[in-house]
Amino acid sequence: MITVFDIETTFQVDKDGDKDASPKNPLNRIVSIGINDEYFFLYHTEPFEKDPNVKQKIQDILDKTTLLVAHNIKFDLMWLKEAGFTYEGKVYDTMLAEYILARHFPKGFSLKDSCLRRRIQQKSDIVDEYLEKNISFEHIPINIVDEYGRKDVIVTRSLFKSQMQDFKDKKNSGMIKTVKMVNEFCKTLIKMESNGIQIDISKLNSIEKEFQDELAVVKKDINETIWEHMGDTQINPSSSEQLSWLFYGVKPIDKNKWSEVFNIGTDKDTKKAKKRPRLTNLQFQKLIMEHTQPIFKTKAEQCDACEGVGTIQKYKKNKEPYVKRSKCTKCGTKGVVYHNLNKPAGFGISPKTISDVSLGGFKTDKDTLLKILRTSRNEKLIEFIRKVIRHSALETYLKSFVNGLKRHTRESGMLYPRFLQHRTVTGRLASQDPNFQNQPRGTTFPIRKAIISRWENGHIMEIDYAQLEFRTAVFLAQDIKGMEDIENGVDVHQFTADIIGCSRQDAKAHTFKPLYGGMSGTDDERRYYKTFLEKYEDIAKWHEKLQNEAIKYKIVKLPTGREYAFPYAKRQEWGGSSYGTQIKNYPVQGFATADIVPMACINVDILMEQKNVKSLLINTVHDSIVIDVYPGEEQIMKEICTKGALDVTKTLKDVYDIDFNVPLDVEVKIGKNWLDMGLA
Repeated sequence: MITVFDIETTFQVDKDGDKDASPKNPLNRIVSIGINDEYFFLYHTEPFEKDPNVKQKIQDILDKTTLLVAHNIKFDLMWLKEAGFTYEGKVYDTMLAEYILARHFPKGFSLKDSCLRRRIQQKSDIVDEYLEKNISFEHIPINIVDEYGRKDVIVTRSLFKSQMQDFKDKKNSGMIKTVKMVNEFCKTLIKMESNGIQIDISKLNSIEKEFQDELAVVKKDINETIWEHMGDTQINPSSSEQLSWLFYGVKPIDKNKWSEVFNIGTDKDTKKAKKRPRLTNLQFQKLIMEHTQPIFKTKAEQCDACEGVGTIQKYKKNKEPYVKRSKCTKCGTKGVVYHNLNKPAGFGISPKTISDVSLGGFKTDKDTLLKILRTSRNEKLIEFIRKVIRHSALETYLKSFVNGLKRHTRESGMLYPRFLQHRTVTGRLASQDPNFQNQPRGTTFPIRKAIISRWENGHIMEIDYAQLEFRTAVFLAQDIKGMEDIENGVDVHQFTADIIGCSRQDAKAHTFKPLYGGMSGTDDERRYYKTFLEKYEDIAKWHEKLQNEAIKYKIVKLPTGREYAFPYAKRQEWGGSSYGTQIKNYPVQGFATADIVPMACINVDILMEQKNVKSLLINTVHDSIVIDVYPGEEQIMKEICTKGALDVTKTLKDVYDIDFNVPLDVEVKIGKNWLDMGLA
């Protein structure tokens, strides 16, 4: 029996105006459940006829169900689980199916957007005005909730039927197995979300203080360097435009003309960055000279017009003062006036190519700064860039991770991140409340020290795939040399480091770069990228095949059936393709982290159930899986994790008939927290 359902719940609103409808919030409750053609109220502030058997009636329907359908089913199933209902059958999320059918092309995947796109009778919007005012469902008139909930079930059923018709089409049928897998993974994620992550608040506070103390020192050093090179001119190290003034010592005379000359901006049709003009080095340098003005050091003096206040008091004709003070026209509310010292400001870096140009002057993003860092011989500049990069990292760590964890960790010390399967263009997992996915790679991120076991004498275990992206690319390209190197245990990251001249850890980003079609960088880096593609020539040939496929069919396919849409891909004058990096990137990252890692999570989850362990699956980041290990289960969990991850090869054969002929390798680590770990 196919059952379509939808749940409405209460929600709490925090001081920032954000809604929390989590079933883990003890103040939240299920208001109503629409299931097929029936509608049940479990809670509302208005009086309603309470059926003492309502929960049993709902459970009876679930017991007869073989396929449970909903839009964003993870939310609804988590609520069913927390409310004591049970369901072990198959699930189908119309949101995830819409995402897969859209071939990961950026679109809205809400129920409303999906129905609009398919011209399905619209879902009800009668509760929108209440929700906009942060009025929770238990306070919305009961007849309106009833109408709204029933309509949601109806349109979800219509959406499901429309998608089933799509899958009957030969051009879409290859994606059915991917839809089944992501729905199976959804069930594993429900457990993962429900399990939560234990946070050591005292350790988190300690890490926060360490970050804040370091940030204060870095800020002081940065400000001293800024004063040395700019005088009293204020520079915000978080502003890319102001950093451009500091690094290059010039700024555009007219920003509108500047963007016109260098064709800066986004094409309104393709939503892609506009194509820059092709210029010789001489032409480029001439345009820079014509359209920039030098910046000079300044000395600040208190404004004598406003006496440093920034505003002045004006009076009416009757000499009565105006209530509101006026802006000082001499200093513009700054309180100081800057005098030009006629001494060149900034580091005086020279832009090399048109790719260095940005709207506010020149690029100062992390990749650009790292490129300058690797090529400059100016020790002061090198030291300053390192501090600017660290400043940015510390601000991100404090805002996104420390504050994110503190804000969303509950009084019990438990954190319940929300995992999202439909947010990324590659299909890999995302998360929010807080963002727990985009962590720095590697094993030195201090935040991980605050992730501990919920049990006394428990451990945190992590299973990590070795060189998964490289092995994935080698398989997809069927690269002979890559297979030989993997079989012989060649360390591809060390190969990278030896050519570029950097540490193995720093080399990892460069190893991945040619896998994704990247070729820019320093002379040594470009030499490495060229050497890489000469050594692994089948990967280079595969890249060209992908581009041809995208240009001709506007789609790139994975062996699993997952597809990526490139509706605007076309051949470029120089022989490559537009969206070249994405065309080469998505298949590698998608197959590795949207297919292989989720299948490993499913395998581990199934084995944990079979062995009836008390340990809990709590997270997956990049190409790793994280377990909260119950005391005494260390050895069996190592065996489960290793088998589950390596058995992906068998899963690929059983489910997709894929002969994954590249060996996978994993490493299992364990420790008292997620940072201080050793081999299990």
